[in-house]
Amino acid sequence: MQIDNTASVIATDGNAIVLDLSAGSRLCGETIAGLDVDHLGRLINQTMVDAGTGFAFGRYAEPRELYTSKQFAAGDTEPRTIHMGIDLFCGAGTPVTAPLAGSVELLANNETELDYGPMVVLRHQIASTDPFFTLYGHLGAEVLDLLNVGQVVNAGQQIATVGSPPTNGNWPPHLHFQLILDLLDLGVDFPGVARKSEREYWLGLSPSPAAFFPECDPQDLEF
Repeated sequence: MQIDNTASVIATDGNAIVLDLSAGSRLCGETIAGLDVDHLGRLINQTMVDAGTGFAFGRYAEPRELYTSKQFAAGDTEPRTIHMGIDLFCGAGTPVTAPLAGSVELLANNETELDYGPMVVLRHQIASTDPFFTLYGHLGAEVLDLLNVGQVVNAGQQIATVGSPPTNGNWPPHLHFQLILDLLDLGVDFPGVARKSEREYWLGLSPSPAAFFPECDPQDLEF
């Protein structure tokens, strides 16, 4: 899908770095697997400070060990580990804007541990293309009162802010941004993380949204 001339989802300082959050990775010399939200957040913040920026990206299609709650590995099934969006770590309260004109398709608070927390899905239509969707997870709770399903939004319009733990799904402050071609009638339960064995299927439904972040080389934002 060709995406051009989008407004910024989040206005960065132009110096954003790309984090390695893949399985076995380390930040500030520490293994990140199994860390609680405060410890992980401190390491991410220190990494940004050391790089002289307040913004850091997390990569699309990255295999991670961060998804430790039961929803990611129910019973004896293969755990879900493949990240289906792009993350942008920054300060809680940072404005989130619609990159394209659209309407609010879904609005919810997915309160399960390590879920989306407050989240929004926008519906978009460009020229003669089929409708597609953008998902915004881990938002500030005020979005639930500011938006309504069916509401029309303009490109560049603020729709939310970045949330903080524990109300954002209990993650270090960041936006999870995901491009979706078909919601499959899953509604607010459309996954943001896939099983490795189903990687190609789910990433086909959620292709890379790197084009929405032109300040970075797309190859740097994709695992």
